[in-house]
Amino acid sequence: MEFIITIDTEGDNQWDHGRELTVENIKFVPRFQELCNKYNIRPTYLVTSEVCDDRFAREIFRDYISAGKAEAGAHLHSWTTPPFFDQEGYRLNDVHHPFASELPEKLVNDKLKHLTDQIGSAFGRRPVSFRSGRFGFNENLARILSENSYVVDSSVTPFTNWSVSKGIPGIKGGPDFSDKLPFPYIYSFPGTSLLEIPVTILPTLFPLNRNNRITRFYFKNADEMLLLRQIKKYFFPNQPLWLRPFERTTEKHLLELINEAARIKLPFLVMMFHSSELMPGCSIYRKDEDSVEKLFELLESFFITLKDKNIKSLTLEEASVRYKSMDE
Repeated sequence: MEFIITIDTEGDNQWDHGRELTVENIKFVPRFQELCNKYNIRPTYLVTSEVCDDRFAREIFRDYISAGKAEAGAHLHSWTTPPFFDQEGYRLNDVHHPFASELPEKLVNDKLKHLTDQIGSAFGRRPVSFRSGRFGFNENLARILSENSYVVDSSVTPFTNWSVSKGIPGIKGGPDFSDKLPFPYIYSFPGTSLLEIPVTILPTLFPLNRNNRITRFYFKNADEMLLLRQIKKYFFPNQPLWLRPFERTTEKHLLELINEAARIKLPFLVMMFHSSELMPGCSIYRKDEDSVEKLFELLESFFITLKDKNIKSLTLEEASVRYKSMDE
């Protein structure tokens, strides 16, 4: 088992829809990178369009990439990536944050090409890894990525349903991943393919961690059926666990995830969070300096655990190469 840390590297507080685009949080990335360097962790920074336009971002990420200390992949925020239309849901920094999976294929393709060129120009290397903003992903987007020479995606969030979250008004909303499992898999298309490495999200308590049929049924219906809502409230309020440093996340939670991943022989642990969480007050998840200090304490403790367990770090691109060798 190996570890992949992915950072959705984007503008300041994306939860304030329609606010002016700024990227002050990027100034707080070097401290995080230094912590990663200390434990030989190589992050994958999944970068949005607005970050590519920032001079400081271009300087630091070029240095990290050229030194082999990090990878820059693509993070498509459809509301900040050209082209745009003067129509509700399609404007620059629109108050609606559309899922890429909601957009017409040609528009998605045009936005992806623009972002890909931006990243290549800004950081000196064309991206081959991807995560869709708000996890808005489907098989059509996988095909578009593969046709644009991407090799790996990490947009799928197992056991979660985003369809209740709205993007463009009048459209169904985000994807439903409630029946997806955390293992990597391949999207195959004529002449191309794309590796999916889901974010690590696992049930760690019995019986949810013992039977995939039960697990899928439970997470698909837990918020709809009265009996399951009661079971969730009293027995499984924190299930499934994300490999993500929320404020409520503890060292015990992270250790549970490592142990469960080892038990089911998961090849990759994939952690994610946002670059804005590194800056006090820039994210709904880290509202002050104290909460950011707790984030760094939690990350360092987790990195020490990985080192003690001899779990090595990979970038997303490196993981795609490793998975191919495992599959041969």
